[in-house]
Amino acid sequence: MLKANDKLEVSIVSQDTQPTSALATHNQRHDVKARYYQRKSRSYGLIERMLRSYLRPYLWLLGISIFANIIVAATTGALPWFIQQAIDKVFTERDEDMLVLIPAGVIIVSIIKGLATYGSNIIMSYVGQRSTANLQRDLFARLVRGDLAYVGSQHTGEYISIFMNDATRLRDTVSTIIVALARHLLTIFALIGFMFTINWHLAMIYTVIVVPMGVVSMRRLGRVTRKASRQGLEETGGLSTLIAETLGGLRIVKAYGQEDDQIERASSVVDRVLQFTMTALRARAAASPAIEALAGVAVGAVIFFGGYQSMQGNLSAGEFMGFITALLAVYQPLRSVANMQTVLQEGVSAGERVFSILDQEDHILDKPDAQTLTVTQGALKFDAVTFKYASRVTPALYDVSIEVPAGQTVALVGASGSGKSTLLNLVLRFFDTDEGKIEIDGQDVRDVSLLSLRAASALVTQDPFLFDDTIANNIAYGQETFDMAKIEAAARQAAAHDFIMEMPDGYETSVGEGGARLSGGQKQRVAIARAMLKNAPILLLDEATSALDTASEQQVQQALSELMKGRTSLVIAHRLSTIMHADNIYVMRDGQVCESGTHKQLLAQDGVYAELHKKQFADGDA
Repeated sequence: MLKANDKLEVSIVSQDTQPTSALATHNQRHDVKARYYQRKSRSYGLIERMLRSYLRPYLWLLGISIFANIIVAATTGALPWFIQQAIDKVFTERDEDMLVLIPAGVIIVSIIKGLATYGSNIIMSYVGQRSTANLQRDLFARLVRGDLAYVGSQHTGEYISIFMNDATRLRDTVSTIIVALARHLLTIFALIGFMFTINWHLAMIYTVIVVPMGVVSMRRLGRVTRKASRQGLEETGGLSTLIAETLGGLRIVKAYGQEDDQIERASSVVDRVLQFTMTALRARAAASPAIEALAGVAVGAVIFFGGYQSMQGNLSAGEFMGFITALLAVYQPLRSVANMQTVLQEGVSAGERVFSILDQEDHILDKPDAQTLTVTQGALKFDAVTFKYASRVTPALYDVSIEVPAGQTVALVGASGSGKSTLLNLVLRFFDTDEGKIEIDGQDVRDVSLLSLRAASALVTQDPFLFDDTIANNIAYGQETFDMAKIEAAARQAAAHDFIMEMPDGYETSVGEGGARLSGGQKQRVAIARAMLKNAPILLLDEATSALDTASEQQVQQALSELMKGRTSLVIAHRLSTIMHADNIYVMRDGQVCESGTHKQLLAQDGVYAELHKKQFADGDA
């Protein structure tokens, strides 16, 4: 048995626990309510942003479209009135004048409605297509101008999915919402207003049964649609990624016999896309039957009460037919408005992905007072540079100081991952240093404009990229004028002219996607020719000859040696034989400079460089 004190303790616990539970329940309800209003605010905020950012230039066209939709709503509301007049004046009172006037009025009103509908549809299609084109243009510009760190954080397939699918879905959402609000909602008001003018008792039955229950059901369906749409768009992006990866690495897929595995992965993603798409479609499909069922209940109730009033002499046959006509006519616009919530949620899911890209903040930007880089000599200096990639724990570079005197060639050597390529990326401000600074002729690269900085240097990487265009256009990429003689001269210097002339169309030969129609060495020589044509005072060569065979390497190396005369050159090399004659060599290890000096000096030190040299010559690599 419980003692008195035990009972008192239980009582106290119960009193303390109950309010706490009630408070928790209240907080949960408050959180759910807050999330709902947050989602609702975000939904309409998205539409408002589209209107403000992409539809504002076409407001006058939207005004015309809205006016046309007002005409559509008014003419739709007029048709039930003509039905009422026809029953009362023609079939009941036998008025011969009305026998001609009413059909003529119906024909005229129908023609006006058809023309207004056509004009509104054409305008909305034009505005939708133009706004989507502007949105896609901004997306593309945002990606091209965006920081490499952010752009590289997602797969290209994901961007393609957002660019093609999400932007289009957002356009369809905005167009549907505007039409639903401007045409269908006005039509509903016009028809319901006509119902009230005939018999407000019957009109109240309709508005009390259909409208509130329709709002509740559409709200629930909208939540389902939004979640399914977001998941479907994410899976679609995953499918785009898988397709891009598979096609890009098709040779590897075949070489390792993984065709069935890739097909199975694609099938799995397709099934998930189908699952989420069907969930959204079921929610959207449920909207119309729900409204139709509610409308059926309303029609049954109206027939019952309307018939009762007719028996009492309070409702004529014409009024009843006019009311029923308006009731049936309001079904189609009401169904469209009912679908607005589900369509809106699909657009919100797409818009969140689109605007997440547009709203991404860049960090590699020109300062407000950025000056144009003035290259007088081309001296390049790294002063105590430290840099760490966001995705890594340890710094890629730590307290690195390197000087590249004007007109000299400085080489960077070291194992993969030692930080060599990162130094080149920092020169061009693909990334910014965390500590220290990089100077060109005493000017901090962060204080000059990006355009002038990148115009002063030419970059050739170990993995050359060519656009799906002609060889001539790839060599001339970035040049304002197209001078065939200079293109050919650059190709000759890069030992590319001979193989180009053996192509079916010479310099007009298309290289294919990523230069797929050229060998690795041929792509590299075209990339070198592009750098030669730029004729920049600073050269950045990231293992520029690594993909060449011995004969081609000797030809290109001679051309590079000629090109580097009088220019400041920072060269990353794997083959030590290509940089033995550099003015200075820096040896990198774990993001730091561990040795420096000329080829002979470094060999005499018998350190890391000497070990690399022995290994390469022993392996026959140099």
